[in-house]
Amino acid sequence: MRKHQFVKVKCECFKRATNFKCKYCGALEYKSVQEMRRLNKSQAECDHPEAPLVQAQDVFKGLIGGTFDCLAPDFETYAQSEKADS
Repeated sequence: MRKHQFVKVKCECFKRATNFKCKYCGALEYKSVQEMRRLNKSQAECDHPEAPLVQAQDVFKGLIGGTFDCLAPDFETYAQSEKADS
C-alpha cells in the first residue's frame, strides 16, 4: 500500500481547517492538521507509483482500525519552496 503525502495549500482562511494537496497524485482534502494525522485506510491510500510505501505493520494496524499520518514532513514549507523553484 502507498499513502498520500499531503502538504498545505496557500489558504487565506481563518479557520483551523485548511486545504491540503497530495504531493504525488494531487488529491485535495479540507481538514485540520490533527485530522490529517488520523486518516483511515481508504482516505490514506494513494494510487501514484512514486508515493511512499507503508510499512507492513502499519498496514496491519490500519486493517484493524488504526489510522495513518499522511502529512508530509515538509507540509508547512513545501508550497513556498515549490514557488521559489519556479
